[in-house]
Amino acid sequence: MPARRIQIRGTVQGVGFRPFVYRQATKRNLTGFVLNDLGGVTVHLEGTLEAVEGFLEALKESPPPAARITGIEVREAEEHGYTDFKITESKVGEASQSLEVSADLATCQECRREILDPRDRRYGYAFTNCTDCGPRYTIISELPYDRPKTTMATFRMCPDCTSEYEDPLDRRFHAQPNACPACGPELVLFDARGRAVRCPDPVKETVNLLASGKIVAVKGLGGYHLMCDALSPETVAELRRRKRRPHKALALMCRDVEQARVLAEVSSHEESALRSPAAPILLLRWNPQVSRKVRDAIAPLNPGVGIMLAYTPVHHLLFATPVSGTALSLGPLIATSANLGDEPIISEECELFAKLADVFDAVLAHNRPVRNRIDDSVGFIEPKRSERPRTLKKKIKNHGLCIVRRARGFAPAPFETPLRFPSLLAVGAEMKGSFALSDCNRVWLSPHIGELTNRETIGFFETTLGTYLHWFRVKPEAVACDMHPDYLSSRWAERYAEENDIPLIRVQHHHAHIAAVMFEHRIDEPVIGLSLDGTGYGPAGSIWGCELLYVPGEGDSFERLGRLRGIPLVGGEAAILNPVRMAAGVIADIFGKEKATEIFGKEGERAARQLESGIGVIKGVSSAGRLFDVVAGLLGLVREITFEAQAPIALESFALDEIDRPYRFEIGSDMILDPEPALEAILDEIKKGSDLTTMSSRFHIGFAQALASWVELAAAKLGTRTVCCSGGVFANRSLARILGEKVREKNLTLYLPNLIPVSDGGLSIGQLLVARSLM
Repeated sequence: MPARRIQIRGTVQGVGFRPFVYRQATKRNLTGFVLNDLGGVTVHLEGTLEAVEGFLEALKESPPPAARITGIEVREAEEHGYTDFKITESKVGEASQSLEVSADLATCQECRREILDPRDRRYGYAFTNCTDCGPRYTIISELPYDRPKTTMATFRMCPDCTSEYEDPLDRRFHAQPNACPACGPELVLFDARGRAVRCPDPVKETVNLLASGKIVAVKGLGGYHLMCDALSPETVAELRRRKRRPHKALALMCRDVEQARVLAEVSSHEESALRSPAAPILLLRWNPQVSRKVRDAIAPLNPGVGIMLAYTPVHHLLFATPVSGTALSLGPLIATSANLGDEPIISEECELFAKLADVFDAVLAHNRPVRNRIDDSVGFIEPKRSERPRTLKKKIKNHGLCIVRRARGFAPAPFETPLRFPSLLAVGAEMKGSFALSDCNRVWLSPHIGELTNRETIGFFETTLGTYLHWFRVKPEAVACDMHPDYLSSRWAERYAEENDIPLIRVQHHHAHIAAVMFEHRIDEPVIGLSLDGTGYGPAGSIWGCELLYVPGEGDSFERLGRLRGIPLVGGEAAILNPVRMAAGVIADIFGKEKATEIFGKEGERAARQLESGIGVIKGVSSAGRLFDVVAGLLGLVREITFEAQAPIALESFALDEIDRPYRFEIGSDMILDPEPALEAILDEIKKGSDLTTMSSRFHIGFAQALASWVELAAAKLGTRTVCCSGGVFANRSLARILGEKVREKNLTLYLPNLIPVSDGGLSIGQLLVARSLM
């Protein structure tokens, strides 16, 4: 029979794919070769038709666990009379956009067993990996993915590691980061002044420091974590003081699911997501047994806690090593990104000591450089999973995961789409920064970049973008950005368009949110869009944030069907940092000066006077995020904002899923959603002394019911039954869950993002879809 040439596209490099091909071919007495190239993996087969068909079936049905095949092309080839099957050197060849780069993968069970087995030669070795796990994206300098093109290039393998690397039947066959204590990277412990600590076992010394209440910066896959004992409120308070992070929730790392269950409720789907190779931070409900003191230290006024499991050998060794003089091991650890304010995660020692030397007591470092830094991914499991038959994730086991922050474990894998895209770049907005690239039927969403409000984050944005453009051979024909003229991302896009002589396409913020949902779920029919967030720039320069939209199937345009009744920001944008003052201004606007003074005293009187003068007042703000701020301010939950969405999170922390007499919102004939009845009811209940749980629950359920009625009216008017929801407010799991139930009761189909962040982190994908339709 003629020979066969097979081209496999997808995440097929650095995931044990060539050893898998070798085993499948030799098992069937096929001859030929397999190699990596810029198109993915190429296989040449010679043998019987039956053997080739068996090979192809195995390729489709049982590929390596970390592989993701997006395309298989089989064609006839010239027969060369090969007598055996070989794995050959990678071929650079012509540029191609078909190559995918694997995300970093959590330590597999086999490697974990080895580092904890005293009889194994890798016992206690902190850089153990194989083709099923370990670093990928973070160590790659160039493609194709081979050791000389990674930060492992300077570590020459010893004879034992070389033997594994060259043995096609070994799980470390062509594992590019392969290493052992004799030839690989090493750990080193530094004190806060950067002096190496002389000790026989840096891990043991780090465990003792953590157990004694110290704060240690620990180098992981994509950068440094600041770690300390999570169950010591005093230590956590000291970390907050040093890092100047008084209220924002801190992520936890646990040894295993059993330890995580001490702190949180973990369902079977949540357990699967925690144990997955991506190993994200999962937002979980608190275990009711956890003391209020511990909760308030880790995540004050928060409905849950973010937990990830140990995902590198270093982490596993920290949890497995007993504290000196005891048989006890470490409990849950705070594991928060080492950075300054809203800057990107730190991955280099010089920057760490320059910026955070007053935060940590010691540093557990190593000499394997991080080429591409990346933060931890964050997500949660849908409480009630709805059917999504057209979703992009139809072949991906993601356990109902909704991503809030897309980074380690997911990036830089692209989205495959049936649409044909020109080469485009979209730069997102300002908060939760990300960019997106497209070419043909592929779209790449960058990892979480951070808040694009400072030089350091813009620099990280440019570096990461340069890497993506080079790796995936994309030359943008146009660049898309937000309509807001003052975002640094918009200004950057303006310069980029001018320098490269390409069109600049401005996309309205909330339109992009809905377009991102349409892209992910492959929706090509008209939809009702419900976009709820804190701030988005409207076409006339007004502030939007609670928008009912109609978007046609092409996603190229939108019609504003309705909005929230506009509220004033007394004090301008500074009011966002003071929910009580914001609430005072809104009460003065709706109910008058006397009511504002009665509720807020002098604060209400000042707000009313400023409202009357109009100086420093932004009027007509139709923002759901700001409405949550107002209610939180009325209830006295937060007086001063220290991080984004602090007030809405605090409000959600008191919400129940069910309660009687939810607050009422009015929907006018002009489709304006009016919160006045709900606010009036809250004022009455405050006067009666109602508890926070009752008022928060009635607000959440009442608002969800009003939104469901709002979209039902729009659907009936326009004849569509499909609703797409997005925007940062939908990170509120209580609101999203209740709204989903109410919308489905009305026989409407509701879509929320899953693999694309619901926040502004997914906005660039929507910008791409809109820009495509305008090209």
